[in-house]
Amino acid sequence: MPNDPPRSHLAAMKGDGFYNRHSSMQATGISALLSLWETACRTIAAGEGPFTIVDYGSSQGRNSMTPMRVAIKALRLRSGPSVPIEVVHTDLPTNDFSALFEALSSSPDSYMNEASDVFPSAIGRSYFEPLFPRQRVDLGWSTWSLQWMSTGMIEAPDHILAGMSATPEVISAVKRQQAKDWERFLVLRSREMRPGGKLVAGFTARTADITGWEWLLGELWSALSDMRTDGWLSEREQTRITIPIGIRTLEEIRKPFLKGENFADLELEHLDLVRLADPCWEQFERNGDVLAFAKRHTAMMQAWCEPTIASLIEPSRNPAAFVTELFNRFERRLVEGPRPHEPYMAAVVLSKRA
Repeated sequence: MPNDPPRSHLAAMKGDGFYNRHSSMQATGISALLSLWETACRTIAAGEGPFTIVDYGSSQGRNSMTPMRVAIKALRLRSGPSVPIEVVHTDLPTNDFSALFEALSSSPDSYMNEASDVFPSAIGRSYFEPLFPRQRVDLGWSTWSLQWMSTGMIEAPDHILAGMSATPEVISAVKRQQAKDWERFLVLRSREMRPGGKLVAGFTARTADITGWEWLLGELWSALSDMRTDGWLSEREQTRITIPIGIRTLEEIRKPFLKGENFADLELEHLDLVRLADPCWEQFERNGDVLAFAKRHTAMMQAWCEPTIASLIEPSRNPAAFVTELFNRFERRLVEGPRPHEPYMAAVVLSKRA
């Protein structure tokens, strides 16, 4: 197994159900994966149950409801209407698991509605660590998570996102770390999966030249730079505020599998790059409300990156006031120059050799 990742605190998504309420962009990407997921659920070669489905990086659960419902339906079509199914949601210990269980019990979209012999649970632990005994998992699902690095120790002086830096040393460090993280994730998941099991993942990716995040994250970096100019923080503090995300190309995702027919007994069944439409832009084109457009995008950004940014601010700076000011400035910049946000997502299907 690759060496243990450096220990560094990474923040979960914004709590109190905020991420659940403001993740429509992520839901768009999940919709693009559902046909691959349904096929994987129908074609696993892992016996007739009981089945264990794992939702790696579940956050607060809203965007897990449809894929888990699809999986339950597919498994029961092949193995009978009463086959027991265990659904395990995993995320960082700081994740808002209470929002997840609230969604499971009360959301009209919950996969538990009218379900029997379905057993949900959660694990508060990073997926860069072992999560299950060997050969426990039949199906794995992971979306909008694997772009995060296992460490927040890489700092970029020229961008708020580590993977969008133009500094050669930063680019090299990000590529090395993400290569290690990807191989570690694959080794751990392979150990946990039963032979014939499958895992479907969708996460932020890029072409050789474009990430799709240039506009939104460029505006966030500009808002942060304006705050430094206005005395809210020093240049050193600005450099420290680096979100630990890298954005892989398909070639980097494929690389472990080029060494042989498989990697760690996993085969790469499918790999594609999908460009997603912007649900906020579609609404803006219908109603022309630029402030509503800016507020929706601001909330979606806050949902996934505000806690990480807050954790990187010196306590003496009053992190709550700092992030409020940052995202107010960010929102104003979006009002001044709205445009569609169309990020790329890698669609990945892995199978464990039977």
